[in-house]
Amino acid sequence: MPSRLASLQLAYASLRFPRVPRARMPAEVASPPSSRLAVLWSQWTPPVNVLAKVAIPVHSLAAWTTLEGHPLLAAGDEHGGIEIIDPVDGSAVGERITAHEGVVRCLLSATRPGQGPVLVSGSADGAVRAWDPVHGTLIDQIHQPAGIWIDDLSAYRGAEDELAVLAVNGCAEVVRWNERMGAQDLLALPGETPRTSKVALTTFEDEAGRRRLAIADGTSLTFMDPEDCRHTAAAFDLPSPVRALTTTTRAGQIAAGHADGTVTLWGIAGKTATLDTAAGPVTSLAALTVGSRHLLAACSANDIALWSTEQTAPAALLSGHSAPVTALTRVTLKGSDALASASLDNTLRVWDPKALQKALGAGSPAPPRVTNGALARDDHTSPPWFALSGSHPSIDVWDVAGGTVVTSVPTGAPPAAVAWAQRTQGRTLLWADPDHRIHMWDAGTKTHLPDPLEGHIMRVRALAPLTTTNGRHLLLSGSDDYTAKLWDLDTSSLLCDWSGHFLRVLAVAAASNHHGQDWYATAGADGTVRLWNLEDGALRQPLRCMQGRIHAIGINASPASGMPPHLASAGQDGTIRLWNLLEHCPLNEPLTGHTGAVRAVTLWTLEALGSFLASASDDGTIRIWNTLTGRCLLLIATGSPVQTLSAHPSPSPTRIVLAFAGEAGAATLELELSEHQRKTP
Repeated sequence: MPSRLASLQLAYASLRFPRVPRARMPAEVASPPSSRLAVLWSQWTPPVNVLAKVAIPVHSLAAWTTLEGHPLLAAGDEHGGIEIIDPVDGSAVGERITAHEGVVRCLLSATRPGQGPVLVSGSADGAVRAWDPVHGTLIDQIHQPAGIWIDDLSAYRGAEDELAVLAVNGCAEVVRWNERMGAQDLLALPGETPRTSKVALTTFEDEAGRRRLAIADGTSLTFMDPEDCRHTAAAFDLPSPVRALTTTTRAGQIAAGHADGTVTLWGIAGKTATLDTAAGPVTSLAALTVGSRHLLAACSANDIALWSTEQTAPAALLSGHSAPVTALTRVTLKGSDALASASLDNTLRVWDPKALQKALGAGSPAPPRVTNGALARDDHTSPPWFALSGSHPSIDVWDVAGGTVVTSVPTGAPPAAVAWAQRTQGRTLLWADPDHRIHMWDAGTKTHLPDPLEGHIMRVRALAPLTTTNGRHLLLSGSDDYTAKLWDLDTSSLLCDWSGHFLRVLAVAAASNHHGQDWYATAGADGTVRLWNLEDGALRQPLRCMQGRIHAIGINASPASGMPPHLASAGQDGTIRLWNLLEHCPLNEPLTGHTGAVRAVTLWTLEALGSFLASASDDGTIRIWNTLTGRCLLLIATGSPVQTLSAHPSPSPTRIVLAFAGEAGAATLELELSEHQRKTP
C-alpha cells in the first residue's frame, strides 16, 4: 500500500502540477497523510499510449477488423510466437500461437472471400504459414522450414477474386500461394546467395488499374505482373539499400525505406519524391490517412517519423519508445486510421487519431529528451542544483527544491555524460562532448573554462568526480575505448590511464571515507567490475558479476555500523549485486525484483537509520532498498524508464532527496525512511 500511494502521488503531482514547487502545491498534494513521499517538483510526463507490455520482444505486427467490426492486432515475437491483442484495451485474445522455431520476421493479414481473415507469418526458420486467427489453427504451410530466412510477405486478390500470398526469402526466391493451387515457385532473382542485404516486396495497382508486383533487392527496384513474371515492366536503381517496402494510401504509389534513413516514393514511371530524413536506417513503414492527409510512418531508432506524402520533411516525430522501434502497422479504431508500434523496450503502443492530429498540429520535433542528469552535492555554501541534458546542445541547471531553471549552459552538441565536481575554485559542471573531450563550466563565474581534458579516443560514457580526504579534486572517466582515466581537476592533468576491460566501459564510480581510503571502480559491457588505485593500478582480479552488461555502479564508502564499504553493480539481467570492497567478495544474495535492465543506482547512509540504495530500471520503476537486510522498502512506479538517479541529504535525519531523470523528463522527491516505516513490506 505505501508503494501504491507513493506511485499515485507522483503521477498525480506530475500530471496536475507540472513544474510547480512543493511550496505552491495544495497541502493534500504537498504532504499527503501517511505517505512516505513528497514531490518537490516534477516535469515527468510518461507516455499514455502504451497498449501492452510483453514478455518477449516483438518484431512484426499486423492488424485487421473482424466480421463483427472489432479491430485486432497480431504481434510476432522473437521466440516464434504470435499473440493476438485487442488494440482498444490491450488484452490478449485467445492463447498465444506457437507458430515457428525462429523469430517471426513478418506478418500480414488478409480476408478470404466468404471465409473470414487469414494471418500469414514468415520466420527466420524459413517457414511461411497461414493461420486462422479466430481459432489459432494452421490453414496451410506455404513454405517449408529451410536453411534460409523469410524476408518479406505480400498479398493480393487474383483474377478470380481469390487470395494470393507472395513470400520472398533471403536468396531472393519468390513463392506464390493460394488455397486452390497451394504453393508454387514464382521466380528467383539473379545474384549471390544468400543475400547480404534485405529483399522486400509489395503488390499494388498502378494508375491504369493493373496489378503490379514491386521487388526491391538491395539497391534495385523491379516492377512486374505478379501473374506473369517473365517480363519486367520497369526497373530502377535505389539510392541506398532497401530495408522496407510498402504501398501508400495514394493510388499507384509505393514507398521504400532505406539504410541511410531516407524514404523514397515510386510509381511505375519512376521515383516521385525523396523524404528526408530519419535518424537512422528505416526498419519498418506503414501508410495511413488522418483526416484528408495521406501519411507515411517510418520507424528509425527509438522514434517514428511521420510524413505527409506531399512534403519532403517529417510532419511530426512520435517519441516515447525507449529502445529501437521494430514494427509498425495501420490499425482501424472507430472507423479511423491509427498507428500501432512495437519496440525492443517490450511495449506495444497505439497512436490514435487524436494523438496523430496533435502531433501533426505541433509541427514537429518532439520536446528534447532527458538522458543525462547530475545532482550537485551540498557544499554548504551553494544551493543544490540538478543538471539535465538530452538531445539538445545545452545543459539546463535546475534548482532542486524550486523546480526552476537557474541557467542554461550551451555545449555545442548533446553531451554524452554530465557530472558536478568541486575544484579549489568552487563548484564546476563537467560534460563529455562527441569529440571525446571533457569540458568544464565554473558555476561561480558562469563561464566556460579553457583547456578541456583530452585523452580518450572514443565516446566518454561516464564521469565520477571525487574530493579525497587530503583535499585533492579528481575525476574518473570511462569510455568506449575500453579505458578509464583519472584526472586532476585543479591542474587539468592526466594522473592515470587504466586499461583492462575487454569491451566498452559503461560506468564508473569513485568515493572516499574518513579513514583516508579512496575507491575507484569501473564497469562495462564485459560484465566485470574492476577496482584501481593510484599507486598500483588494478587491484586483484576483476569482480565477475554474472549479470550481463553492467550499466551502473555506485559506492558507499562510509556505511552504517555492521557493514563494510561496499559497491553496488546494476546488471542487464535486472539484478543488483553488493560487493564487499575490503574482501572483494559478494555481500548476501543479489537484490531481485526488477523485470528489466537496471540503468542507475545511488547509495547513501543515514546515521539514524542505516545504509540504503535506490535502483532504477527499464521496467519503469524505482526501488528503495535497505542494503543491510536486502529488503525492498518502497517501489515507485514511474511509468517510463529512468536513466539517472542521484541522492542528496535532506535537513531531516530520516529523509533523503532523490532526483531522477529519463526520456519522460525529470523530478525530485523527498523520501521518509524512518524506523517505523522500514517494516513496510
